[in-house]
Amino acid sequence: MRVIDLRRMRALLGALLSWGACACHEPAFPGEDTDCPVPGLTRAFAQGTASSQVQPRTRFGGLKVRRASGRTFVLETMRDAEGRDTRRLTVSTRDGTLAWRFDAAAGEHLSDFTVHPSGEVTLGIERTGAAADAYDLVRLSAEGQVLSRNALPAPATVPEADLGGTLPSPAFRMKSAEVHALTDGWLRMEARGEDVAVAFLSLVAVPEGGPGTRELASGLMTLQWTDGRYTEQWTRVIDGRHSTQPAAWAYDEFRWREAALRPLLAVDSDGRLVVGRTWNSSRCLASSRAFNDFTSVHCRSGEDVASPVDTERQPFAVTTFTPVGTRIGTHVFVPARAAEFVVFDMAVRDGEVALAGTVVTEGADGTIAYYPSAPGVQDRMTPYDGYLGVVSLDSGALRFEHRVDTGRADHFSALRWTEAGWVAAGASGWDRWYGGMSVSRGAGALLALASADGQPVRTLRPGPQGQDRHFHLLGVDADAESLVAVGLAEAPMTHTGDGGHLEAMTFGGLEVELR
Repeated sequence: MRVIDLRRMRALLGALLSWGACACHEPAFPGEDTDCPVPGLTRAFAQGTASSQVQPRTRFGGLKVRRASGRTFVLETMRDAEGRDTRRLTVSTRDGTLAWRFDAAAGEHLSDFTVHPSGEVTLGIERTGAAADAYDLVRLSAEGQVLSRNALPAPATVPEADLGGTLPSPAFRMKSAEVHALTDGWLRMEARGEDVAVAFLSLVAVPEGGPGTRELASGLMTLQWTDGRYTEQWTRVIDGRHSTQPAAWAYDEFRWREAALRPLLAVDSDGRLVVGRTWNSSRCLASSRAFNDFTSVHCRSGEDVASPVDTERQPFAVTTFTPVGTRIGTHVFVPARAAEFVVFDMAVRDGEVALAGTVVTEGADGTIAYYPSAPGVQDRMTPYDGYLGVVSLDSGALRFEHRVDTGRADHFSALRWTEAGWVAAGASGWDRWYGGMSVSRGAGALLALASADGQPVRTLRPGPQGQDRHFHLLGVDADAESLVAVGLAEAPMTHTGDGGHLEAMTFGGLEVELR
């Protein structure tokens, strides 16, 4: 039986399409006339129309969006003028009509969701008042009815070797440290057909108030959907007992501090499960103790290992598991000459992982090309570029990367892998002073389409551009012909809430469509 390499097939198809188009050219800019038929999203970026909708402050903004079964699913968040926040999941038809929604009750934090092929939804919820066993899985029908709600099971299949001699059994409290309006959930999920995989970060199961109360551990669980409920198939430890405490002074208006904590999860086309997270010395040492994949010397001094409190240069690690739970291994990545680096999202396909985030790159002489906030001004702003990179899951080798520079600071918060390439959403046009983490200029929305063959990135800056507040995108999804992205409008900047001004910390919603 011949084995078909999907990556080579895609490359061959791309070459054939390029050969067939040799008598014409793609438009170099929106509106250019061309006889060349440009497919799907490429056409939308080159010739399409971007529309944006802004919801006023104290209304809901979007955190994540998915298109499936002819509908648009959005996880939304809201903060009122008294500082109270809540979340909801909305489901709309393609013309924007609300089909149904699920509202968080008091004391509930909606962490993540995934859509199954049937159109049913699994929603992850944390009950914030619970001291332990706080993570719930809710199964919703395609029409929004609750089919089941049960606590994420206490893992019963963790191999003893995974505990590394330092984790208790049971290892997980199934509880996060804290939640707020922009918390990037510690409970992440991806559909496996009608079943589900869940990656979770949790406080370690030790007595409240005792030593190690704030220590963390992460796990990966797969669950089968049968007879109206979820049952555990297998569970593995991702990172054992460790500490990650991003610096409190790094205000997370773009969720910088969130990136240091939460796990990311993806399922490859061959069923492999991939967990990504930032990599620090404490996580590395936990992996060394349990799995012997790094030496303790490397964990304390390696260039691809960060401090547990670092929020600026965060190497990114991916660990891969087979569909039945065998741990394949961990690769760590940080771009060459990266003075700062943060990954906000990832996507997986055909043995490769695509990363989206931001990077500050040193020159060959080790210096950084700071820029002034305005011509003639004697200050220095940090040159963040939006980052897109593609790395092999098998070797950890970088296949190619893009740095997107629109003139000021740029970053990508969300990423989706499509047939046209990688679609990314984030923000551009903001300034951050080189001596700290304070942002002094508001952001505007940024969209990008990067082709799979490494050609130049197409970018768009749709909707309002910020000055004293932010307009930025946090979620994106696309089909063959169009794109939808969601985020926040008139969101607060670093010092907006200084002095306890709660009303100033409110935000609205931003939605962008491109077709």
